[in-house]
Amino acid sequence: MLHMNKVAISYARFSSTGQAEGDSLRRQIEAANAYAEANGLVMDQKYRFNDLGLSAYDRSNVQRGGLGQLLRAVEDGKIEVGTTLIVESFDRLSRADPYDALGIFQQIIGAGLSLVTLTTPPKVFNRASIDANMFQLFDALMEMQRANAESARKSQLVGAAWKDKKRRAINGEIMSAKAPHWIDVVVNHALDKKHPNKRKAAINPERGAVVLRILEMAERGVGNHTIIRTLHAEGIASWSKSRKWEPSYIQKMVHSPALFGGIEIDGEIVEGYYPALIEKGRYDLICALRAERATTKNTNRKGVGVTNLFSGLLKCGYCGSAINIAGYKENARSEGRKPYERRYVACHGARIGATKCKMKMWFMDELEPALLFWMTCLDYGTIMNVGKRSSIESEKQKLASLEAQLSSVKSRVERVMVAIEEGATGMVSRLKQHEATVTSLSKDAERQRLKVVALESQDGAGASRMKGLIALFKALKNTMSDTERRVLREQLSAVIAAVVERIVLYPAGFSVEGDKRDRFADVFFKNGVERRLEVGEC
Repeated sequence: MLHMNKVAISYARFSSTGQAEGDSLRRQIEAANAYAEANGLVMDQKYRFNDLGLSAYDRSNVQRGGLGQLLRAVEDGKIEVGTTLIVESFDRLSRADPYDALGIFQQIIGAGLSLVTLTTPPKVFNRASIDANMFQLFDALMEMQRANAESARKSQLVGAAWKDKKRRAINGEIMSAKAPHWIDVVVNHALDKKHPNKRKAAINPERGAVVLRILEMAERGVGNHTIIRTLHAEGIASWSKSRKWEPSYIQKMVHSPALFGGIEIDGEIVEGYYPALIEKGRYDLICALRAERATTKNTNRKGVGVTNLFSGLLKCGYCGSAINIAGYKENARSEGRKPYERRYVACHGARIGATKCKMKMWFMDELEPALLFWMTCLDYGTIMNVGKRSSIESEKQKLASLEAQLSSVKSRVERVMVAIEEGATGMVSRLKQHEATVTSLSKDAERQRLKVVALESQDGAGASRMKGLIALFKALKNTMSDTERRVLREQLSAVIAAVVERIVLYPAGFSVEGDKRDRFADVFFKNGVERRLEVGEC
């Protein structure tokens, strides 16, 4: 005999983020509350499960959403036996294939809960009702089948719509008046709305110039926050209502395929859709350099200056831990002068007691000039030529391997889709697995492609990069503007991060018990070359 109580909980879900602007959530919650009140139930406010913008077709609501939390709470016994779970309909719980959906249904009913679907009239499912009427189970299965079939049909329609969009884009048809802010779309109202020449796109000269200014800074290694500071300092207002630039918008702009005329449709880039502002090769290079910059974590957002030019590169030679920057107040040596902060770097492992290393400091006002001067004296061309070609070929082989894997999995996806169209059963879960693999491999391949682009961009002679480094080094001494100084230091930091893999510091010489008079640094370049900054040069 099922123990009934007067407690009810609700679960609401919608799959489209656009539905958040409507009343889907409000409608579902109000309907659940109304049912509870009409049937003498009390809604438990402690347990309210919602999935907003998550699909029940691909089981996102189970894998990473509120329904998954609900099922775990049921499994852990946190929801009392006899509690009533109220949902608007079966398709709110699951739109997966009936086999998977039945598992969710059984887990809820098997835990002693009653499931209410707010159909007309509402239906109540629990262990007792199903034992008394086995047709209830068939009824539930039919609802599951209907929900899954409806989602599958919508998926096919959406796929067909994307294919049509791609076809129209390849033919050069501008399908929407909405475009990136630096592109104007002119609508010819004299033509029919389905006419391929209804809309024409053109670069906005004024805004296009601003975008090129932003890309120029991004290409030199300047970060989003410093780009924004520079734009505001130059009096260049944003195109938003606030007239202020935001880091997220700069990031989105710099990585937009519309820069080289492309548009993304269903995960694929169609080139030639918009008028191009820059060539694709330059776009790839900018993305590669910024990806490299993000990998080395040489970003400095706070303050007006870039505190550490070698952020993310410094390692402890004694224990291998990261070496981080810190500082302390030092008393002025002459009377009447204020104390000042002196920055230094030290082993992070020693700082937190994670290793047996010791806190051996290297002051930044000693380390930075020594490293920069030493780097300007190197035969950069020789260093970058050593092993460069073999390094690039190795990375290209990795890229080719990833692309081959991606092509193989895409072929499997096509075969599974054909099998589904021909009526094969049990193939949906396999299709989802293959699609997830395609997504993962596509991301890996893109990262590897950008790595190859970054390596190929390093000029063999190294003359231009070397001259730039020296010019920046000299300019830093004469720059008075905080904004200009930050821009220059970020560029210098980016140049270093582009060619240096890591800098291993030995602040006390070969032994951590040694003295700073014996200190040295080993600099490892990305092409495998190693150079030592000798004691006398430090």
